[in-house]
Amino acid sequence: MPSLPPLDAIGTLLDQGAADSAVRLLRSAWEPELPPEICARMYCMWIRGLCEIGDIEHAVILSKRAASEYPRCPDILIALGNALDISGDLAAAREAFELAIDADPRGALQRYNLGAVLERLGDEAEAERCYRAALAIDRGAGPMFEATSALGALARRQGRLEEAEQIYDGYLVEDPLHVELLVEHGICLSDLDRFLDAIERFNAALALEPTHAGALYNKAITLYRMGRYDDALELLDQSRRADPENPLTLAVLGSWYLAAPRCNLDDALSFLYGALELLDRAYEAHAAHAPYCSIVTEEVFEALWQNGRQAEARAVARMAGRREWITPHILNSLNEADHGRSPQVSTFTVLARAEAGETPDYWPANTDGYTTGFTVLATSEAEARELTLAYLRSIEPSPTVRFHVDVMPPSGGANASGPVLDAAVQPRARGVARVETTRSYIFRS
Repeated sequence: MPSLPPLDAIGTLLDQGAADSAVRLLRSAWEPELPPEICARMYCMWIRGLCEIGDIEHAVILSKRAASEYPRCPDILIALGNALDISGDLAAAREAFELAIDADPRGALQRYNLGAVLERLGDEAEAERCYRAALAIDRGAGPMFEATSALGALARRQGRLEEAEQIYDGYLVEDPLHVELLVEHGICLSDLDRFLDAIERFNAALALEPTHAGALYNKAITLYRMGRYDDALELLDQSRRADPENPLTLAVLGSWYLAAPRCNLDDALSFLYGALELLDRAYEAHAAHAPYCSIVTEEVFEALWQNGRQAEARAVARMAGRREWITPHILNSLNEADHGRSPQVSTFTVLARAEAGETPDYWPANTDGYTTGFTVLATSEAEARELTLAYLRSIEPSPTVRFHVDVMPPSGGANASGPVLDAAVQPRARGVARVETTRSYIFRS
């Protein structure tokens, strides 16, 4: 019988951030004759280690192999879902987590993970049900931090601030010293304009972890909202020193520097462009998702746009359009400047296909083109087509890229507005208002 591998030692290496060493030890200790429960545990550790060192391709291969050998093991299926999620295959990740729930309906982690994938797929209602189910299952051991945090963040994004505040407060009743939840509760209180209560939460978190970058950052934002600009700037710089690789902190710090009466232009631009460089590296390493990238990019764009650096802001917008980080606010700023506002516009759905004779270097390898969809505000179908083509050519300037555009007429009459933009105030800026479907690349056979 083969000797058992030192799984506790391997787990310690993973917990201490030594994933490289853990993976090497797992490779050397692997033997197919090991007991099934040991093999399954090793598979989970191995997949986790590969994910942590950024070897996502082999993590997916290994997790699929493990799932084929242990198709009813919830931990293996969760590991498979996590690897697929990191790789960007959200549909397959969803299926893996659903299988994990089927294998163990009483597991909270797979329900939370399924909720996180569903939220990124745009099904927020079902995601919320998953988060609440995970919390209900885990109630005996106390509330689950991950599900609580996700549920609170979802409620906040939907504008349900009072409900989110109660979610955080309920968790902190049972675990009043949880630093991350103290910070998230403080963010929610700040958004509710309860600034003093928010500062109290951030101070509690900082008493436990004096260099907690998130607490420093969000306390700085709250002080800025209170008009205490010097104190806010000092704290934000402390947050940067505590976490120098955080793109959002750099972006906000750069925007504050650029807007200051005595602007240090070199420092301001260094922070702003440094944020974009960090963001690009994190995205390439699968460490930053598109929604976060959009937040940071909009911060950088707005800082440049509002401080007279429109050419640089347009370059940022062009990069954002290629990466699908562009936001409705960025689009609206560009549309108003380029096409003006009109009191009579319709909302069109536009489907576009791009094809390239010579693949641009920023497209994935072995692709001939992609399809995508937009919401476009225009006075006619012809104008919607023209505005869409103008936008596409602005982000794909290569003459080898060709576009095919199909415009769907608005429902309900010539001046009907789509449901996404019902709350828009007339007159509205004409142009591409929102990217509705992410790029679906066409790969060569």
